[in-house]
Amino acid sequence: MQILVLEINTSITLFNLSGQDGSLKFENLGEFEDSNQLNFNDDTECVIIDATAPEEPKLSMLLSNLISSDYKITTNNVTNAIKKINTDGQIVEHLDREEYIRLSTPSKATIGMIKSYFDKYAVWSFNKFMALNSSYYDQYKALEPEVYLESK
Repeated sequence: MQILVLEINTSITLFNLSGQDGSLKFENLGEFEDSNQLNFNDDTECVIIDATAPEEPKLSMLLSNLISSDYKITTNNVTNAIKKINTDGQIVEHLDREEYIRLSTPSKATIGMIKSYFDKYAVWSFNKFMALNSSYYDQYKALEPEVYLESK
């Protein structure tokens, strides 16, 4: 499976991903400034990773789970405060962030979706990508690893 790492400067680093002894192995296939340089069929499936993705070790666990499932997108916990604001810009309510999750990468996509996005926009925005491809993600399910350990 191909994994695209999309950086904020619109360059795309392409990796070949393989599983080996229960771990993921990444082979760097190159960096592209233009999505049209991706010489793959538009239907070729890939996984996008960008700044919304979590850090290791959670990222590897999410990738493993995502690749072996029918899910198309992952989620992350909301870490910042969430506020409801009225039309005057005043805070009217502090919402409990524990009740919310945000869509994030890694997420499944196709090379055609990536090319189509960059034909329309010059700079990567996960929110714009999701809006442009909402029909692809219309039946997403939250995918979280059951357990992961983090050292401080």
